[in-house]
Amino acid sequence: MRFTLLAVFLLLLTPLAVSAHGADKMSIIVRGSRMDPDTVQMVQNDTVEFVSVNQTNRSIRMDANGDGDYDDLTDFNCNLSGGGICSLEMNITNYTGNVYLFEVLEEDNSLVFTLNLTLINDTHDPNSSVPGDYSFGDTNEDVDEDGIPDNVDRCVNTEPDVEVLPMGEDFQGCDADTSISTFQSLLGILFIGLIGAWMSVRMRKAGD
Repeated sequence: MRFTLLAVFLLLLTPLAVSAHGADKMSIIVRGSRMDPDTVQMVQNDTVEFVSVNQTNRSIRMDANGDGDYDDLTDFNCNLSGGGICSLEMNITNYTGNVYLFEVLEEDNSLVFTLNLTLINDTHDPNSSVPGDYSFGDTNEDVDEDGIPDNVDRCVNTEPDVEVLPMGEDFQGCDADTSISTFQSLLGILFIGLIGAWMSVRMRKAGD
């Protein structure tokens, strides 16, 4: 009985461990032959983070004002070493709603990947935890096909295995796989039932 309870408890915790995501951050996975995702939508004060998962040394740049150089205050330059991370907070002071193009370059400065980042102005009520005024693209679009429009969902699969697009300062991420949530709920009910059965057996033994 104790082994069964322990096994159910561990299974119950597993979905929680794999579905947690940090708020207000979009991670871009830079591989040897591809980058996922290559198109994102974010809100002012969110952070874009480039994570290298190969051993190639590259660099990332972004021309914020489109003047053709990359040495202005709001431009972005970062050396992305193998296994390293480059990040930029798209803060409300320096960046307004626009489309920003991030370029990933090889060591010889040849272009290998591009990221199109659409930044949306942060106009929501700071006292509200639900960013109801945000609209991401077509209001009827449902990229992750979970039955919830993307402008309401708060979690959007842009590519396979890229689970979450967090929105809002107090949003702590979510599980993009609704089947996991259902499975977790069933395990919770089973776990409570087993605990009740175990306590009942203990009480009967104590009565004897």
